[in-house]
Amino acid sequence: MNKIKFALFTDLHYDHIPDGRQRIESFITNIKDEDVNFVIELGDFCSPKEENHVLMDMLDSIGKPHYHLIGNHDSDLFPKEKVMNFLKMDNSYYSFKCGGVRFIALDTCYIKTNNGYEPYCNKNYDKTKDIYPILPDYEFKWLEHQLTDDSEYFIIFSHHSFENEFAKRGVYNRDDVKKLIDKVNNTGKKVLLCINGHDHGDSLKKIGQTYYFGLNSMSYIWFGPQFEHFCYSDEIHKQYPSLKDMVLYQEGLYSIITITENGEVAIQGMNGHYQNISPKDLGIGDVWNGRSISPIISSLKEKSVNITKKD
Repeated sequence: MNKIKFALFTDLHYDHIPDGRQRIESFITNIKDEDVNFVIELGDFCSPKEENHVLMDMLDSIGKPHYHLIGNHDSDLFPKEKVMNFLKMDNSYYSFKCGGVRFIALDTCYIKTNNGYEPYCNKNYDKTKDIYPILPDYEFKWLEHQLTDDSEYFIIFSHHSFENEFAKRGVYNRDDVKKLIDKVNNTGKKVLLCINGHDHGDSLKKIGQTYYFGLNSMSYIWFGPQFEHFCYSDEIHKQYPSLKDMVLYQEGLYSIITITENGEVAIQGMNGHYQNISPKDLGIGDVWNGRSISPIISSLKEKSVNITKKD
């Protein structure tokens, strides 16, 4: 297997912040000399509006494949099919192979109701009776089949976490997914990483043989109206009404991950800063929604144990 390097980011929320374009421009400038194999974003990118096609054009300028996941806010106001068309996705969950690694992109934006599974879109989630987010049983079976591939290593991407236990942040049937991953790891193959967005915070935990990596937002941490504040101009707050409920990061956070021939994993993180105000200024501690809310992305460099395939 040849060495693989890819760049990733999540939760840009382009339509909700005043400097989304600058964040993407900075990201592209920084990774162009990194010789990555591909780029992937893990959801909550932008609304699928005509004027936002410029973002796809900007990613095209990297000259490398770019992949996408659907986040809950991507389809807040639109059907999932429109989001998929905007992102040039044939399916909302899929896999691809690069080097000796099978990369699996899941769609966790589903609701389970009395009528079965429904894609989350147009704010159709009833918190009083529906289960969300969840990996539908048919997608779980598809994942199980993907993990029988002849690849030695796997990496799983999802918008929602398979590890976060806080309230309803993580995937409802996350324990079933973790058991499946452990089962695969016991066969001599290895799921190296499960990587998610959504939580707007930093987390890196090893469970069994697999690292569960909660990737921080490219843009901000969300606190909601109970901590509203006004630290930008009246004009900016009028144009971006949600800005009062969030704390923006100064830098656009992203990560670069390298997988070596021997299955060694290196995560290149970032140490950033808050922009105009910090959570401490608002009387908020270091953890929110089960995540560290510092403007950072964790780094990691660890050698994998050599894998001996079972007959």
